[in-house]
Amino acid sequence: MKKPTARSATVTIKHVARHAGVSLGTVSRVLNRAGNVDAALRRRVEEAILNLGYEPNPVAQSLRSRQSRVIGVLMPDIQNPLTAAAVTGLEPVLTRAGYTLFLANSHSDRERESDVLEQFKRRRVDGVIVMVANDNDEATRAQLRDFSVPLVMMERVIDLDVDCVLTNQYDGTYRATRYLLGLGHRRIGLITVPAITHSGRERLRGFESAFTDLGLDVPRDLIHSGGRQHPYGRDAAYSSLIGRDPATAIVASGGHLAGVIEAVRLLNLSVPRHLSLVTLGDTELAALIEPPITAIRYDWAATGRCAAELLLDHLAGGHGSTRQRITVTHEFIIRGSCAAPGAKTPRAG
Repeated sequence: MKKPTARSATVTIKHVARHAGVSLGTVSRVLNRAGNVDAALRRRVEEAILNLGYEPNPVAQSLRSRQSRVIGVLMPDIQNPLTAAAVTGLEPVLTRAGYTLFLANSHSDRERESDVLEQFKRRRVDGVIVMVANDNDEATRAQLRDFSVPLVMMERVIDLDVDCVLTNQYDGTYRATRYLLGLGHRRIGLITVPAITHSGRERLRGFESAFTDLGLDVPRDLIHSGGRQHPYGRDAAYSSLIGRDPATAIVASGGHLAGVIEAVRLLNLSVPRHLSLVTLGDTELAALIEPPITAIRYDWAATGRCAAELLLDHLAGGHGSTRQRITVTHEFIIRGSCAAPGAKTPRAG
């Protein structure tokens, strides 16, 4: 059979069957990777597909199989290097299993998040991996509860019967703060995401515990947990570093690090001479800046891989009724950004 030209009809399954000299059912079984096809017939069909340039219609296939082979992935901030690392970890796991990602960015906006989740449902994704903007929100819980496909939460704990994969933000923040306290710092600032998420709550709890375990007062005037973006980190650091009793050290989330560094430069301060700095989440910026920043390194790529593997386990039917809560380990990377508090120097502002 002559291969259809650009002017002729699109190549269909009927063309493939006629070219291979087999029935439509045989072609369908080959396309769906059924095991009950004679090897010689399978080769003829595969050769016909190759010769004709046939491309299966994924929408039609999904309607027949009731599977879209698409996974919805919703993140609050794709530009955050730590979130990006999680996506980098989960993508190859799902791709190797034959799934395509429908990746969306909510920008930590509830309305946008709701719209994306509805798109996932309309497009009949086979499963969802999600990091919601607010895991305390009842509307979010209600919307997720309504999903009929497997769902895995990342870095969030929500009152639903779903699996979740977490990083140990409590222990990481506790270790960072105790390290600074051990160097002699008492005016330590915390700059982190809002406490409407599990990670925000756990960081705050770890920070406070480091002080109270030593019988010290928590410097609550230096705790900033109201925003997620670069400007918030800059403004929070600036306010912590001016005044009569400024911070001598700061523990900052990885997404706020660039803003903290900007504030330090605006005030013409030096790390670690004037300020000791630890970041919660290691990034290229933390490693390459001078001096390199001491960091709690979470393996976000491993977090993404783990979430993808849990979801695939659900889709394969190999997952029991007991939901899993997996916490990924971390490392404490000591670099050159911390020292004992020295003599106070004048600060701008």
